[in-house]
Amino acid sequence: MPIDAVQTGEVFTVRTYKQHAGFGWANTYEVQSTTEPVNSVTAIESMASAFVALEQLIHLTPVTIDRVVVSTYVPDGQPYNPSSFTTIPVSLPGQRAPSGDFLPLELCLFVRRNGAVGRDGRLLYRGCLLEADMGTDAFRGRVQPSVRNSFQTTFNTWFTTTFPQAQWNIVLARGAPNPTNVRQVISFQVSEKIAVKKLKNRYFDRP
Repeated sequence: MPIDAVQTGEVFTVRTYKQHAGFGWANTYEVQSTTEPVNSVTAIESMASAFVALEQLIHLTPVTIDRVVVSTYVPDGQPYNPSSFTTIPVSLPGQRAPSGDFLPLELCLFVRRNGAVGRDGRLLYRGCLLEADMGTDAFRGRVQPSVRNSFQTTFNTWFTTTFPQAQWNIVLARGAPNPTNVRQVISFQVSEKIAVKKLKNRYFDRP
């Protein structure tokens, strides 16, 4: 269905685009509508703002959250259908003030999206970590326990106060072209692991 006529149970893709020092990247979430809103566009904009609020909290201040693109689960095809997605300009900085040097953008905060059953979903956030946030264990980088706990508190507070909204659940959706398996996300879990992903990666930087 078009983005301006949301129906109950419909799944949408939410992509938040970030920029820093000439590099751009995105993170992807899926949400499912729980009701038919009075105003679909307003409901989508409010939901997108919730993800922006989270990402501002975890990203360092030099990182800019540029825009959010919300689209129907089924990708836009031919002919072009403008009702299949909306682009919401943001242009807001992260709110995590740096107290030292950045870790390279290739070193990512690793967060799991947990469902009640099945495999977890994974989010890799660039531009969140400082050199002081990293320790080592068996010659591998790890997020310091106090830093991990701080990030975990941020996710817990955001998730429990924001979702489920009156309109949306965060979900893990699979299937093509339509979702055939949709599982509600019940928690976000920050890993101690620092994930390494190059800047040009087809899995991580999906359009």
